[in-house]
Amino acid sequence: MKIISFFIIIILAVGCKSNYQTIGQDKQHKNSSINEDIEWSHTWVVSTNKYDLPKVLIIGDSHVERYYQNVTDKLINKAYCNKFTTSRSLGDPILIDQLRAVFNAYKFDIICFNNGLHGVDYTVKQYSNYIPEVYNLFKKNNSNIKLIWVNITARRVPKNLTDFDKYNTGIINRNKAIADFTKAKQIPLIDFYSLSINHMDYYEPDGIHFNPNGVAEEANTVTLEILKAINNLKGYK
Repeated sequence: MKIISFFIIIILAVGCKSNYQTIGQDKQHKNSSINEDIEWSHTWVVSTNKYDLPKVLIIGDSHVERYYQNVTDKLINKAYCNKFTTSRSLGDPILIDQLRAVFNAYKFDIICFNNGLHGVDYTVKQYSNYIPEVYNLFKKNNSNIKLIWVNITARRVPKNLTDFDKYNTGIINRNKAIADFTKAKQIPLIDFYSLSINHMDYYEPDGIHFNPNGVAEEANTVTLEILKAINNLKGYK
């Protein structure tokens, strides 16, 4: 009995090790997940059993966390506004798994997508390769989906906001890939990078997040684009 138990433990240990090694790996793109010190995600879906208004999903990071409620308040009686926020970046196969989980459970009419401030260790190529992949996920969720893409805000040096940090060149290159893709697909693009480089006054001292004035500007811009998308939807006039 002891010998049998020993072999069972060995088998389980080998199995666990093998499973662990495959987490966050993408054979197609040969990418593996690169964890930040803290990883997080937040899914918030409202009025799941109501269908009288368009269902909007805002995808992003901590910027969306800050302006989501503002947008939601502006869209009362116009749409059901939901969010999925995460520290995972394009280039990270775990992001794809996270999005699939959301889309397997819920269908949306409008998606407003921003991603790229996190995941600085992924190359521009790794990031760019995932742009069409998430696009295909959106279209699979709803073939008539109305998309809005939001590019990435600039990264400034903490407490020295006049300067951009060492990762900002990567942000510029990621935004170029976003611009090329959205132009080819004729997807509306919100240019928050230009907003961020022209408004140092919108930044918190950390050089990453926006203060209340910046958050309000983001919320106003996103709301206007969502309202345009709502006006182009069929069945909600």
